[in-house]
Amino acid sequence: MKWVAGLFALVILGAGVLLGLTGFTRFDPTAGTNSRPVTDRGVARVTGCSSSGPVGIRGFGTWWTCQADVTWESGRQTRVTAEPDQLTPSDQGTEVPVMQRGSGEVRNGPDNAPVYRADFEPSVVLGIGSVLGGLAIGGIGALAVVGTVASRRKKAQERDY
Repeated sequence: MKWVAGLFALVILGAGVLLGLTGFTRFDPTAGTNSRPVTDRGVARVTGCSSSGPVGIRGFGTWWTCQADVTWESGRQTRVTAEPDQLTPSDQGTEVPVMQRGSGEVRNGPDNAPVYRADFEPSVVLGIGSVLGGLAIGGIGALAVVGTVASRRKKAQERDY
């Protein structure tokens, strides 16, 4: 019984950490740092999307990855793959303001930095807070399971005397 409680506590802790990492991915704190300044702005027209999930490298939930044709303020036109969940199938048929962040990174071909919605605000605080919150929630849940088992064992020992 003791090992089952320990295993259950580990599962709860792992679930908390995964939820925290999902929040970290959603708020993309690295995009909010000085290493990823906005390098260009433009208008995207979504050409197609694919979904992944419900559990994947980006965490829990369904994540859309969409391709779009973008006309940039600099005058160039490119086909890009936007960062996950920045564009969705509901954006098809509309013009969506977008921006590129991170001049040193290449995700969409030569000289083509990661693409985000123009109204996307990455957050270092929320991203790191999600990880810490998930770790705290998972840790408290794991301690509650271990504490409950220890309390029941102690009560059983008291009854035996």
